[in-house]
Amino acid sequence: MNSIEIFIVVEGPTEQTFVRDVLAPQMAHKGIFLYPALIGKPGHKGGDIRFDKAKNDIGNFLKQRNDTYITTMFDYFRIDTEWPGRAEVLRRLQNGTTLTASHKAEILEGATRNEIMNAFPGCDAETRFVPYIEMHEFEALLFSDADILAEKTEIKISLIRKIIEVYDNPEEINDDPTNAPGKRLESLKSGYRKVAMGKSISEAIGIQSIRKQCPHFNDWLTKLELLK
Repeated sequence: MNSIEIFIVVEGPTEQTFVRDVLAPQMAHKGIFLYPALIGKPGHKGGDIRFDKAKNDIGNFLKQRNDTYITTMFDYFRIDTEWPGRAEVLRRLQNGTTLTASHKAEILEGATRNEIMNAFPGCDAETRFVPYIEMHEFEALLFSDADILAEKTEIKISLIRKIIEVYDNPEEINDDPTNAPGKRLESLKSGYRKVAMGKSISEAIGIQSIRKQCPHFNDWLTKLELLK
Protein backbone atom coordinates (compact mmCIF):
# COMPACT_ATOMS: atom_id res chain seq x y z
CA MET A 1 0.00 0.00 0.00
CA ASN A 2 1.33 3.41 -0.94
CA SER A 3 1.68 5.80 1.98
CA ILE A 4 2.10 9.53 2.44
CA GLU A 5 3.39 11.73 5.24
CA ILE A 6 1.60 14.92 6.28
CA PHE A 7 2.93 17.48 8.73
CA ILE A 8 0.23 19.41 10.59
CA VAL A 9 1.18 22.80 12.00
CA VAL A 10 -1.11 23.02 15.02
CA GLU A 11 -2.20 25.80 17.35
CA GLY A 12 -1.51 24.28 20.75
CA PRO A 13 -1.25 21.18 22.96
CA THR A 14 -4.96 20.35 22.57
CA GLU A 15 -4.68 19.98 18.80
CA GLN A 16 -1.29 18.31 19.08
CA THR A 17 -2.66 15.65 21.43
CA PHE A 18 -5.80 15.15 19.33
CA VAL A 19 -3.82 14.62 16.13
CA ARG A 20 -1.20 12.39 17.72
CA ASP A 21 -3.45 10.19 19.85
CA VAL A 22 -6.86 10.22 18.15
CA LEU A 23 -6.68 11.26 14.50
CA ALA A 24 -3.30 9.87 13.43
CA PRO A 25 -4.02 6.24 14.40
CA GLN A 26 -7.24 6.31 12.37
CA MET A 27 -5.61 7.82 9.28
CA ALA A 28 -2.63 5.46 9.52
CA HIS A 29 -4.93 2.57 8.63
CA LYS A 30 -5.32 4.28 5.24
CA GLY A 31 -1.59 4.76 4.73
CA ILE A 32 -1.75 8.43 5.73
CA PHE A 33 0.74 9.28 8.46
CA LEU A 34 0.17 12.51 10.37
CA TYR A 35 2.81 14.39 12.37
CA PRO A 36 1.62 17.35 14.47
CA ALA A 37 4.04 20.21 15.05
CA LEU A 38 3.35 23.14 17.37
CA ILE A 39 3.51 26.51 15.67
CA GLY A 40 6.43 28.75 16.57
CA LYS A 41 9.22 28.20 19.02
CA PRO A 42 9.32 25.32 21.53
CA GLY A 43 7.10 25.99 24.51
CA HIS A 44 4.30 27.65 22.54
CA LYS A 45 1.03 27.13 24.42
CA GLY A 46 -1.56 28.13 21.83
CA GLY A 47 -3.58 31.25 21.12
CA ASP A 48 -2.67 34.44 19.26
CA ILE A 49 -1.85 32.74 15.95
CA ARG A 50 -0.03 35.21 13.73
CA PHE A 51 0.24 34.55 10.03
CA ASP A 52 3.92 35.45 9.85
CA LYS A 53 4.71 32.65 12.32
CA ALA A 54 2.49 30.19 10.50
CA LYS A 55 3.96 31.11 7.12
CA ASN A 56 7.49 30.59 8.43
CA ASP A 57 6.70 27.12 9.79
CA ILE A 58 4.76 26.06 6.69
CA GLY A 59 7.60 27.27 4.48
CA ASN A 60 10.18 25.34 6.47
CA PHE A 61 8.24 22.10 6.00
CA LEU A 62 7.74 22.78 2.30
CA LYS A 63 11.47 23.33 1.81
CA GLN A 64 12.73 20.40 3.93
CA ARG A 65 11.50 17.63 1.65
CA ASN A 66 9.59 17.52 -1.61
CA ASP A 67 7.76 14.26 -0.92
CA THR A 68 5.67 15.35 2.08
CA TYR A 69 2.47 17.34 2.49
CA ILE A 70 1.66 20.15 4.90
CA THR A 71 -1.62 21.19 6.49
CA THR A 72 -2.71 23.31 9.46
CA MET A 73 -5.07 23.13 12.43
CA PHE A 74 -5.81 26.61 13.82
CA ASP A 75 -8.92 27.98 15.51
CA TYR A 76 -10.81 30.67 13.64
CA PHE A 77 -10.90 32.69 16.87
CA ARG A 78 -7.13 32.60 17.31
CA ILE A 79 -5.89 33.73 13.90
CA ASP A 80 -4.83 37.39 13.78
CA THR A 81 -6.57 40.22 11.94
CA GLU A 82 -3.87 40.17 9.24
CA TRP A 83 -4.58 36.57 8.30
CA PRO A 84 -5.27 36.15 4.56
CA GLY A 85 -9.01 36.23 3.91
CA ARG A 86 -9.92 37.51 7.39
CA ALA A 87 -10.70 41.02 6.16
CA GLU A 88 -12.87 39.59 3.36
CA VAL A 89 -14.90 37.50 5.82
CA LEU A 90 -15.46 40.52 8.05
CA ARG A 91 -16.36 42.71 5.07
CA ARG A 92 -19.04 40.30 3.89
CA LEU A 93 -20.47 39.90 7.38
CA GLN A 94 -20.60 43.65 7.89
CA ASN A 95 -22.40 44.02 4.56
CA GLY A 96 -25.10 41.67 5.81
CA THR A 97 -24.04 38.55 3.94
CA THR A 98 -24.89 35.32 5.73
CA LEU A 99 -21.88 33.01 5.81
CA THR A 100 -21.95 29.47 7.12
CA ALA A 101 -18.94 28.17 9.01
CA SER A 102 -17.88 26.29 5.88
CA HIS A 103 -18.18 29.44 3.74
CA LYS A 104 -15.95 31.40 6.13
CA ALA A 105 -13.41 28.61 6.12
CA GLU A 106 -13.45 28.41 2.32
CA ILE A 107 -12.58 32.11 2.04
CA LEU A 108 -9.82 31.91 4.66
CA GLU A 109 -8.27 28.71 3.38
CA GLY A 110 -8.34 29.84 -0.26
CA ALA A 111 -6.59 33.09 0.59
CA THR A 112 -4.09 31.29 2.83
CA ARG A 113 -3.24 28.80 0.12
CA ASN A 114 -2.68 31.58 -2.43
CA GLU A 115 -0.44 33.48 -0.02
CA ILE A 116 1.71 30.41 0.66
CA MET A 117 1.95 29.58 -3.04
CA ASN A 118 3.18 33.11 -3.77
CA ALA A 119 5.59 33.12 -0.83
CA PHE A 120 7.24 29.80 -1.69
CA PRO A 121 7.44 29.38 -5.47
CA GLY A 122 9.14 26.22 -6.60
CA CYS A 123 7.95 24.22 -3.56
CA ASP A 124 4.82 22.87 -5.27
CA ALA A 125 2.65 24.42 -2.55
CA GLU A 126 -0.35 24.25 -4.88
CA THR A 127 -0.28 20.46 -4.53
CA ARG A 128 1.45 19.94 -1.20
CA PHE A 129 -0.25 22.51 1.04
CA VAL A 130 -3.80 21.90 2.30
CA PRO A 131 -4.83 24.62 4.80
CA TYR A 132 -7.45 23.90 7.46
CA ILE A 133 -9.02 26.45 9.83
CA GLU A 134 -11.15 24.97 12.62
CA MET A 135 -14.66 26.40 12.74
CA HIS A 136 -14.97 27.91 15.08
CA GLU A 137 -12.59 26.09 17.43
CA PHE A 138 -11.51 22.57 18.36
CA GLU A 139 -14.15 22.12 21.10
CA ALA A 140 -16.90 22.33 18.47
CA LEU A 141 -15.98 18.77 17.45
CA LEU A 142 -16.81 17.56 20.96
CA PHE A 143 -20.46 18.52 20.46
CA SER A 144 -20.76 15.82 17.79
CA ASP A 145 -22.26 13.46 20.37
CA ALA A 146 -24.27 15.10 23.17
CA ASP A 147 -24.54 11.94 25.24
CA ILE A 148 -20.81 11.24 25.31
CA LEU A 149 -19.96 14.90 25.92
CA ALA A 150 -22.39 15.05 28.84
CA GLU A 151 -21.10 11.79 30.30
CA LYS A 152 -17.41 12.71 30.08
CA THR A 153 -17.82 16.23 31.43
CA GLU A 154 -20.55 15.38 33.95
CA ILE A 155 -22.67 18.19 32.51
CA LYS A 156 -26.43 17.66 32.35
CA ILE A 157 -27.43 16.30 28.94
CA SER A 158 -30.27 18.84 28.74
CA LEU A 159 -27.76 21.70 28.89
CA ILE A 160 -25.65 20.20 26.11
CA ARG A 161 -28.69 19.63 23.89
CA LYS A 162 -29.92 23.16 24.55
CA ILE A 163 -26.71 24.46 22.99
CA ILE A 164 -26.65 22.11 20.02
CA GLU A 165 -30.31 22.43 18.99
CA VAL A 166 -29.83 26.08 18.01
CA TYR A 167 -27.31 25.24 15.26
CA ASP A 168 -27.32 23.21 12.06
CA ASN A 169 -24.11 21.48 13.08
CA PRO A 170 -21.47 21.75 15.84
CA GLU A 171 -19.11 23.84 13.68
CA GLU A 172 -21.61 26.71 13.74
CA ILE A 173 -21.13 27.17 17.53
CA ASN A 174 -20.51 30.24 17.72
CA ASP A 175 -19.06 33.17 15.78
CA ASP A 176 -18.62 35.21 18.98
CA PRO A 177 -15.49 34.25 20.96
CA THR A 178 -17.28 34.87 24.24
CA ASN A 179 -19.79 32.15 23.32
CA ALA A 180 -17.31 29.74 21.76
CA PRO A 181 -17.74 26.00 22.43
CA GLY A 182 -14.83 25.94 24.87
CA LYS A 183 -16.16 28.94 26.79
CA ARG A 184 -19.55 27.26 27.06
CA LEU A 185 -18.04 24.08 28.46
CA GLU A 186 -15.97 26.05 30.96
CA SER A 187 -19.06 27.92 32.14
CA LEU A 188 -20.95 24.65 32.64
CA LYS A 189 -18.11 22.69 34.20
CA SER A 190 -15.63 24.30 36.55
CA GLY A 191 -12.28 22.64 36.16
CA TYR A 192 -12.82 21.72 32.50
CA ARG A 193 -9.39 20.59 31.33
CA LYS A 194 -9.04 21.33 27.65
CA VAL A 195 -6.20 19.01 26.65
CA ALA A 196 -7.07 15.89 28.66
CA MET A 197 -10.83 16.11 28.14
CA GLY A 198 -10.44 17.02 24.48
CA LYS A 199 -8.59 13.77 23.94
CA SER A 200 -10.86 11.51 26.01
CA ILE A 201 -14.10 12.94 24.62
CA SER A 202 -13.05 12.91 20.96
CA GLU A 203 -11.66 9.40 21.39
CA ALA A 204 -14.95 8.19 22.85
CA ILE A 205 -17.01 9.84 20.10
CA GLY A 206 -14.79 8.52 17.32
CA ILE A 207 -13.51 10.18 14.16
CA GLN A 208 -16.25 8.74 11.95
CA SER A 209 -19.02 10.17 14.13
CA ILE A 210 -17.30 13.55 14.19
CA ARG A 211 -17.01 13.49 10.41
CA LYS A 212 -20.73 12.84 10.07
CA GLN A 213 -21.64 15.82 12.25
CA CYS A 214 -18.96 18.33 11.20
CA PRO A 215 -18.95 18.93 7.41
CA HIS A 216 -15.90 21.17 7.28
CA PHE A 217 -13.81 18.75 9.35
CA ASN A 218 -14.96 15.96 7.06
CA ASP A 219 -14.04 17.97 3.95
CA TRP A 220 -10.54 18.46 5.34
CA LEU A 221 -9.97 14.77 5.96
CA THR A 222 -11.42 13.95 2.54
CA LYS A 223 -8.85 16.27 0.93
CA LEU A 224 -6.07 14.54 2.84
CA GLU A 225 -7.36 11.13 1.75
CA LEU A 226 -7.43 12.23 -1.88
CA LEU A 227 -3.74 13.18 -1.74
CA LYS A 228 -3.00 9.47 -2.16
